[in-house]
Amino acid sequence: MRTALLTWKAPGRVLLLLLLGLLIAVPAVRAQVKVQVVTRTVEQALPCPPNTVVRIRAEKATLRVQGWDKPTVRVVLRLIARHPEREVAEKELPAARYQIAREGPVIDLVNYFAVAAGAPAIRSDLRAEYTVQMPADNNLDVVNAYGQTTLTELTGRQKLQQDFGQITLHDLRGSLLIVSRFADVTGTNLNMGLSCEADKSAVQLTGIAGNYAIRNRYGSVLLEPTAELKSATVDAERTEVKVVVPQLGLFNYTLSSSHSTLSVPATLTGAVRKLGGTQTLRTNAARLPLIRVITSYAPLTLETSPLLIKR
Repeated sequence: MRTALLTWKAPGRVLLLLLLGLLIAVPAVRAQVKVQVVTRTVEQALPCPPNTVVRIRAEKATLRVQGWDKPTVRVVLRLIARHPEREVAEKELPAARYQIAREGPVIDLVNYFAVAAGAPAIRSDLRAEYTVQMPADNNLDVVNAYGQTTLTELTGRQKLQQDFGQITLHDLRGSLLIVSRFADVTGTNLNMGLSCEADKSAVQLTGIAGNYAIRNRYGSVLLEPTAELKSATVDAERTEVKVVVPQLGLFNYTLSSSHSTLSVPATLTGAVRKLGGTQTLRTNAARLPLIRVITSYAPLTLETSPLLIKR
């Protein structure tokens, strides 16, 4: 009887193991489904004399704009459709549309997605990729939604508005106005006038010189200025702020943190004042640039860069 019972249980266990194996294998098989990628590439060059504005209106786009020393705008635009069935991707790629045109003092670069009235919903993942080279000192005006934007080696007046995604800035001069919503901003090696209005964004600017004004709500701010910083103002709400300076004595500070903590180097702790739920620090040395930060319900930290040990 005991032998028969053992004999009966064994196949049941095998069956259970087989069922578990199938359940585990099904997601793996689905993950291995190959996505078909269909693309269309458009290349175009347009004359771009001084005082011409390059205006970009992008949607679900990876956008890279780089300054150069030629009096032309060169555009390489890839329209992309992704779907497991190649036939579907090929059929739906025409829904990814674009416009490249110059009218008067404005060059327009536009991509968008559209289907005919009554047509079925798009099943493919439609996207665009821009590479734009333009005269470095011409003005630039960008709006990008649900994408990635990179600006590099530009020196003119720049404007960027982005909802969702990532913004990357590198080697910029001139001026830049950013309006960022759910889009993180990362900048390095900047010497410019920058104004940033952010909402639920992580803003990180390192190696910066010039003048900066940043507003942020429900996000974070990291500033790492160089000795060439002229001024920096951060007005934040429920946003953690960290300022890392090369030397404390390079700047004056007006720092205020409400309903949270204010952390400063030991040499400045005696200058911190507490009133109710607010902690403040003010220094007033002669002829030093001012770093001014106000935040609430989130930590505010001032510290110095760690010294690099040369070997």
